[in-house]
Amino acid sequence: MSYVVKVMVVDKKTGKGLSGHRVKNYGGSEVKTDSSGMATVTSNSSKITVYVNGSEVYSGSASSAPKPIIYEKS
Repeated sequence: MSYVVKVMVVDKKTGKGLSGHRVKNYGGSEVKTDSSGMATVTSNSSKITVYVNGSEVYSGSASSAPKPIIYEKS
């Protein structure tokens, strides 16, 4: 079973989505955020660790992850 997790990268000051940021789950392929700051990663495991620009932003159950995971960039 595949699990899908959405990640949104936003500007901490304005709350607006930021495009072009690198997002990946452990062992998965890297994707970049779209023009609205959203990216989608998939995992074959129910446990997932998600990174934005190389920094861990979430680790835990894929089904319990926030929808979306929001990462505020300074």
